[in-house]
Order: sequence, then C-alpha cells, then structure tokens
Amino acid sequence: MIDLEHESTEALVARGVASLKRYQQISGEQTTLLRNVARVLVEVRRRTDNWSGRGKEYRDFAARIYSGAGIAPDSLDGVQAAVRYHIGNIIREVATPEQLEDHNLKVLGPADRWREQQKSRTAVIASARAEVVAAEVIASAPAKAKGKTQTEQSAPPVPPVGSLVADHIRLGTGVASILSQLSTDVIDGMTDGQRARLDAQLEAAQKTLTKLRRHSRRRSEA
Repeated sequence: MIDLEHESTEALVARGVASLKRYQQISGEQTTLLRNVARVLVEVRRRTDNWSGRGKEYRDFAARIYSGAGIAPDSLDGVQAAVRYHIGNIIREVATPEQLEDHNLKVLGPADRWREQQKSRTAVIASARAEVVAAEVIASAPAKAKGKTQTEQSAPPVPPVGSLVADHIRLGTGVASILSQLSTDVIDGMTDGQRARLDAQLEAAQKTLTKLRRHSRRRSEA
C-alpha cells in the first residue's frame, strides 16, 4: 500500500497525474493505476476530514489531476467512474465506522455491496428452486383415498418416502440460506412502505416456521 501521509499536496497531484498518464499508455495495469489515483484522492479526503468528497476545494484538487493527465473528454466520465469505485472501497479501509456515519456513508463499499447483491441474486434463485421443489412435494404427497373405513382413515399416516424427506431437508436448507442473505443495510435504505411489506412477509414466515418447529419438536419428544 502506498504511504501518502507525509507527501505534500503538490506531490499528491503529481502522483495522481503520473498514474493517469501511465494508465493511458499501457495495458494490464489499469486497475492498479486507478487505485493509485483513488488513494491520492482518499488521502486528501482524510486530511480535510471530507470523506464524502464534497466542496469546491476538493473538486478543484481532483480536477487538477484529471486535467494534468490530459484525459480525453470522451474518456473522462468512464475514468472518473472507475476511480470513484476504488475510492469507495479504499475509504472503507481507512475511515472508521463513526467517520463514515458522520458523513452519511454506508459501511459497505462498492465491492462489498456487489458481493451482497450476488448473494441476494443467488438467494432469489434458490427461492425459485425451493418453490418448484415445494410444488413437487405437494404433488408427490399421497392423497387421502376416498371411501376408506373410519378405522383406515384414523390410522397414523405413513411416513413419507425417502425422496420426500430429502426434499423437505432441501427446503429447510434453502429457507435458512435465503433468510441469511437479508441485509440490515438494505433494509435501512428501504422506504417505510417497503419495510412494512417486508416486515409483513417476515411475520408470515415466522408464524409458519414456529408452527413447523413446534410440530417437529412434539414428534421428537413423543
């Protein structure tokens, strides 16, 4: 990691300009060079306690780096977006949670949020598959035969076949996996209406889980 703490402001500008110039000249090291630029800008934010990068002074500093590197106008937006991505990740390595909160910045950086999104997508896919399995379980469950005698109807149910047991275990695993992917950070970003809808869904799930667990424990204790 580059130690920038003791470099002067002019040295920081020169370092940022040099990285961007080299970024335009070579291939294969772009990510490293853009991270170097991001580290320079994060260092300025740290020195001025301006973690969100607002204000004319910070914008002017950043503009000196981009203009000094001679970034082509049609490439500037893309370069700046890439640098902002790295800034978002590096800030989470440098700033404390309290500093992030004071500047209305989320604890998770872009890379972590992307990973959380991937987990959420995986959970959604797992949920869809679980619905398919649940439908198959219901379809495969032995239906009550009509015309049975009272004795036959009151007899204990036949234990599910092996495939149905395995399906239930898979469903239980899927439920646990899906619920574990729900993030409090995402909930914090919801509107009141969205949170209310989610809360209603979680309440319904909790009632179903409580009913199933009560039945499972009762059968185990019998």
